[in-house]
Amino acid sequence: MIRDLIGTPLIIDQKTPQAFNLDTILLARFTRLPAKAKHVIEIGAGNGALMLYLSTKTKALITGIEIQEHLVLEAHENIRLNGLEAQLKIVLADAKEITLDRADCVVSNPPFFKVNHDMRLSDDMARRIARHEVMITLEEVISKASSFLGQGGCFHMIHRPERLIEILGIMKTHGFEIKRLRFVHPYLDHKANHVLIRADKGGQPGIITEPPLILYRDKGILSDEMKIIYGGINDAFDNAFTQGKT
Repeated sequence: MIRDLIGTPLIIDQKTPQAFNLDTILLARFTRLPAKAKHVIEIGAGNGALMLYLSTKTKALITGIEIQEHLVLEAHENIRLNGLEAQLKIVLADAKEITLDRADCVVSNPPFFKVNHDMRLSDDMARRIARHEVMITLEEVISKASSFLGQGGCFHMIHRPERLIEILGIMKTHGFEIKRLRFVHPYLDHKANHVLIRADKGGQPGIITEPPLILYRDKGILSDEMKIIYGGINDAFDNAFTQGKT
């Protein structure tokens, strides 16, 4: 289904629900790219939705890495639909193995969940890869992001708050200093279920914890900030993304 890319003048052919969901929109909104950025890399680009969002924020070359061939084909089509072939490139590869030109910024919406032997995984391989660390682990994502960046390069990621202490430790190991955190809550009186993170490679200590992002004021009623993010489309998430990773 070809639809508007929420909050932008772009369009997207949305064939695979888990390749584009609320996480993508939140990470795109949170990401701040350096004004002089020349190259941005996305680890796990899916159908190219986040790359499309980032193209509205920068003129830099954006390279997406995706291991699933059907998603690479979808991303190619979405790039073509928007006439962005000169700026956006999608590569079929295992992010752990690929070597690319140095980037100014890396972004990733990685799988959130570790794989345990007693865990029941989805029979849908694409959904399994999106949700669980079957193809790449958290540490491998962070390590690879570090290898793509020089000193001062930035890394933006969305993840689960319950893994934040683990994330802090891994970031330190690979030369990152976390600079910004923003917790995402479904409702004001509910605990956070996502955290948005910016880390700088070789950065100085000091974290800014931004005001929390509240998704809903009440059942089915978006918060004022989410209405702005969705561009006034009150039911955008409910209609399009309920099958995603969120």
